[in-house]
Amino acid sequence: MPSLELKRNRRLRKAPSATNPLVGRDISGDRVSTRRGVFALAGMVFAALASFASCPVAASAAGGEAAALAGVYDGHQMEVAAALELKANGRFRYALSYGAPDEEAQGKWTAAAGIVSLTSDRVVAPRFVLISQTKGPDGALKIDLDAPKGLSPQNFSALIATKDGKARVEQFSDDGLSWSFANDNPPVAIRVGLPVFEVASDPLKLDPSAGFSLHYRFEPNDLGKADFEATALKVVDGELLLERHGLKLRFKRVRP
Repeated sequence: MPSLELKRNRRLRKAPSATNPLVGRDISGDRVSTRRGVFALAGMVFAALASFASCPVAASAAGGEAAALAGVYDGHQMEVAAALELKANGRFRYALSYGAPDEEAQGKWTAAAGIVSLTSDRVVAPRFVLISQTKGPDGALKIDLDAPKGLSPQNFSALIATKDGKARVEQFSDDGLSWSFANDNPPVAIRVGLPVFEVASDPLKLDPSAGFSLHYRFEPNDLGKADFEATALKVVDGELLLERHGLKLRFKRVRP
């Protein structure tokens, strides 16, 4: 099995969105995509076919255009490591490392009219589950969070909207999150998130009668798996162009 090495220089942590420092959306209720995120490239190498030409593969169902595009592609650039493998049997593997999070995907690919389309295998999105909401102490918003082993609560934040129309981001500690507020300016909505992976809960409207003591559980599921749905890569002069996370990736074939 040959290896496909992902090249990069140094890591760059992405700046938070000016619209929403937590997840890049406002707190009004727009659903935030939880289909991005990552674990897979810690070693910066993933396995590809060691002798691609010599390994037996199924005939491509996509025809001659796809057969001409099959191969291993390198998309690295300054601050970015990226790789894509288009197999002759219609399967693909993809990996991206940009800033703190990394992502990967595998699934099916097709090619037609100068466009390569990627569709991932089924991805189960990570999610936040509200376990309970109780009264709690007066003048305090308290959020407990059950995080999976190996993922520190300090990686999580909460976007808090208050009665005066303002919003602020508060970071969790290992003991959860506790934030004091004036009785005449209570929190009216929150959104809990894992900003580095651009994952967030749905907004929760807070009602004083229900209380300001919350308990969430984070379920990572397929965190780190990119959910491509007929995502198009334009073929230009033998290179594959993909726009993702604000990047313009150019994949150049390094071997067939």
